[in-house]
Amino acid sequence: MTRRAASTSKGWVDKKLADPQFRQGFEEETQKLAIGEQLSRLRQDAGLTQAQLATRIGSTASAISRYENAEYDRYELRTLQKIVGACGGHLDISMSPGPNTHRAAQTRRQQNEELEGPASRRM
Repeated sequence: MTRRAASTSKGWVDKKLADPQFRQGFEEETQKLAIGEQLSRLRQDAGLTQAQLATRIGSTASAISRYENAEYDRYELRTLQKIVGACGGHLDISMSPGPNTHRAAQTRRQQNEELEGPASRRM
């Protein structure tokens, strides 16, 4: 791909991501792809087939295949914990407020900062 084509593609992507509805769908699909890819990589790094992993957690190879599929979107925390644990891994879930955090949460955060005063912000 030429430099010009790459910059044109980037411009197109930036324009598409400016649409909130497109961005939300894009982020959801990226997240699903990342989960499936991580599960597959973790299993392979553990030297396990889907059938071997399924036996370890009391499931089926087809269920493991579904979890590794980028189209799958019905993950259950308990099953993720079983899969990751059986592969010798550790499951971390992270959450953070988005740009459209509810106004009440923003107000509470501002009130807490005001109560803590400038000394606590310096640390």
